[in-house]
Amino acid sequence: MKKIFGYVATLCLLAPLSGWAQRTHVRAAERLLQAEQPNYSEIRRLLGLAEAHEETKADPYTYYIRGLVDHQLYKAEYRKLTTPGIPGDTATMFRHVVDELPAWLRADSLDQRPNAQGRVQPRFLKRIQDFLKEDAPKMYDAGLFYLDHKDYARASRAFDYALQAQRLLLPVGERVLKADSTTANLAYYTLVSAYTGKLYPEVIRLGKEYRDLSANQNEVYQFITRSHLAQQDTLGALPLLEEGARRFPKTTFFFGKLIAIHQAQGNYKAAVALIDEAIKAAPTNPNLLVLRGNVYFMAQDWVHATEVYKQVLKLSPDNYDALFNLGQVYYNQAVSLLANPLATKLDEHKAKDYFRQSLPHLEAAYKRSPDQVRELLGNVYYRLGLEQRYAELHQEKQ
Repeated sequence: MKKIFGYVATLCLLAPLSGWAQRTHVRAAERLLQAEQPNYSEIRRLLGLAEAHEETKADPYTYYIRGLVDHQLYKAEYRKLTTPGIPGDTATMFRHVVDELPAWLRADSLDQRPNAQGRVQPRFLKRIQDFLKEDAPKMYDAGLFYLDHKDYARASRAFDYALQAQRLLLPVGERVLKADSTTANLAYYTLVSAYTGKLYPEVIRLGKEYRDLSANQNEVYQFITRSHLAQQDTLGALPLLEEGARRFPKTTFFFGKLIAIHQAQGNYKAAVALIDEAIKAAPTNPNLLVLRGNVYFMAQDWVHATEVYKQVLKLSPDNYDALFNLGQVYYNQAVSLLANPLATKLDEHKAKDYFRQSLPHLEAAYKRSPDQVRELLGNVYYRLGLEQRYAELHQEKQ
């Protein structure tokens, strides 16, 4: 019985001693950082032990020192680069200034927990802020460096951390970024870097946080929407498309994508309603009118499609889409008549008339885009018995 009691007593002594030992490791790491030539391998080893322990892995002091390691390495490289005759490495400098932030964010998060009296009394925020006043702009410079080197993942990360550093620099109790020019530009660069690198999940994640703070919001909303669509996430894209259409009514992208989705779902009435809403804001925009015509085209409502495409051509006689699509409308009506096994001579006469009406529009479209129009135009020549034009058309291809 005495042996068992002694064993339990020993365990009780070892438990707090172990936590104390890990805190000693953090203090030892801090002392090593103050050496003239710090042993960073040993410092990281000591911090690794502290981060693996139940008590010290939840201690903000551990992560404050972890961030201080990268800050000090950044400063050392910066001094080399700014001292004549001493070689330094720009990429290494920027890597360390960016890498300091995750640890300090963790330290701040742990430091914001209420104490036993329910009060928040951060121990390290002021010290972190003192460092970040100088380092946050360098994170922005790091983003530009990576962007210039087409390392889009690191560029986006650096800009994102520069934004998060700005948040840490706010007074105690404030964590909402202000919509100023610095924030707007950083948010834009964060998103454009991720989108350029085709980091679509990251664009979506960052967009939730920064889209309404960013500069060039029209463009940013398109980045985020396209990222959802690239992920085949129509459900996630829809609210962004609707918001974009509401906020930027003169931009056809949002309406166009919404319309395409409604068309794919066979909801032509909703598609037309969307276009009509857009046309109210830009009544003479031929692109919007073309979209309206396309909805009728997809629904095989040839009468309304014809009316709209003719309206476009009055506003813009050389509009390729209206020319080609109107030519297709007449062609499709002709083919539909001839496909009927009970077609009469009158139907054949009407079909030939539709082919004749399609011809000038397809010939005008052919001048703009020969490869896309050639086959359809050739079919019309053939149907109208214009053998010479048909032969010339195919000679041009050769």
